Amino acid sequence: MNDEAPVKRWTAKRKSAVVIDIFKGKTTPVEVARQHDLTVAEVERWVEEAERSMEN
Repeated sequence: MNDEAPVKRWTAKRKSAVVIDIFKGKTTPVEVARQHDLTVAEVERWVEEAERSMEN
């Protein structure tokens, strides 16, 4: 069980840290969603946004 307090506000910095961990293979969108009570679609959208930003 996760002992951390739930994140109330996902800042760009927090999102990018999660996305970097996903890119590095340290976690998956499914694991992040489960740990933070998010939908997998939300987390995958963060990953897609990061990929688009890197392309520009």
